[in-house]
Amino acid sequence: MELEFAALAAQFASTDEYLEDGSVSPIDWIRINCHMTGPAAANSVAVGENMGRLEKSLIGVERGDMGYAHLVVLARTAEATEETFDERDLLQKARENSPGKLHGLCRHYRHMRNPKGFAKEEAELHEQRFLKIGT
Repeated sequence: MELEFAALAAQFASTDEYLEDGSVSPIDWIRINCHMTGPAAANSVAVGENMGRLEKSLIGVERGDMGYAHLVVLARTAEATEETFDERDLLQKARENSPGKLHGLCRHYRHMRNPKGFAKEEAELHEQRFLKIGT
């Protein structure tokens, strides 16, 4: 059901339908109307948008070799590494490790595949540690 929802979420995110309801983004619309947290909605969209790059992982989830949380980590890694992503590099690690451990392994993979992008993300995280403005 999660996989089907992710495909639908990505399909919805590719439209402008959320604007008709006054939402600021498709993720915001999904969050409100599907009674989800923002990160959960964003994860569903990320998985749905990357299904074509995660074909072997999708089979693994359907067989029960790994969970949906593994797929979320792989989809986020695919987004971060862009065209350098190769699912085959991480598939066995996903099968053998928990989603948390896979997340750590994928951070190393992201650094290896996209050092400049990884450094930029780390710099942004560093900046956010010191200043957070809210209402």
